[in-house]
Amino acid sequence: MTEAVIDTLVFDEIADLMGDAISEFIGVYLDNSPKLLEGIGSALPAGDIDSVISNAHQLKGGSGSIGAMQVFQYAKQLEDGAREGSLDNLSVLFEELKVAYKLVDAELRLHL
Repeated sequence: MTEAVIDTLVFDEIADLMGDAISEFIGVYLDNSPKLLEGIGSALPAGDIDSVISNAHQLKGGSGSIGAMQVFQYAKQLEDGAREGSLDNLSVLFEELKVAYKLVDAELRLHL
């Protein structure tokens, strides 16, 4: 992966718009994202397509807003794959998503 963990253009834009509230925004993202990952992780083996779609969609949105573009891309691929009606082969993608999120988490904590 050569892409930056956080897209600085996106992050700087949201930080400029939010001012001092950026720390709260980061905190909400860091609080919610693990719950969404857990939801995906539970839904995949259970075959719960709707939960995979919902959790991945929410994670995609929050990640895109904060500039976590690798997480955004993996969440989008999971959502798209589930929308196709099958969860087959999505577990590998989910593992890659978790690794990408750990990097984002560490990077964002530097801004708190």
